[in-house]
Amino acid sequence: MSLNGYVSDLEVGDVLEPVTYEMSSFVVREYCHGVDEFAEEFHSPVGSGGTHYAPPTLAHIDKIRLIKKNCPGGPGPTARIHYEFHVVQHRLVPVGARLTASGYVSNRYEKKGRVYLEMKIEVRAASTDELLTTYTDTAILSYSPGSHAV
Repeated sequence: MSLNGYVSDLEVGDVLEPVTYEMSSFVVREYCHGVDEFAEEFHSPVGSGGTHYAPPTLAHIDKIRLIKKNCPGGPGPTARIHYEFHVVQHRLVPVGARLTASGYVSNRYEKKGRVYLEMKIEVRAASTDELLTTYTDTAILSYSPGSHAV
């Protein structure tokens, strides 16, 4: 296990300590402004119950919460680059919900001189354990010019 160090130290099989938090309207609003998300349901209450929701891509924030808790040293000696992600939202995430994010390192590999790290993340309702979001994140841990040999 390579937890409590750098992100670049993470290894396949490392299980991240879960993070429980409340989805706040402030986080949703700021995230939406940052990514130019204008859908009404992410900015104000909609529907008969007057609920407002978090966008599925907000799962990036769950990854950041998990990394900050489990890798307090930060990315490591080189920067981490977000490469690709895949989000499946099984249920809408309402603002005000208490959530638990958990995850593990599913893959680590090298390709053309670049080290890739893949994490699988789940977000569940803290009170019911209902699965709300699954998220696969792939990051490049290190890259140096000239390391991309064909």
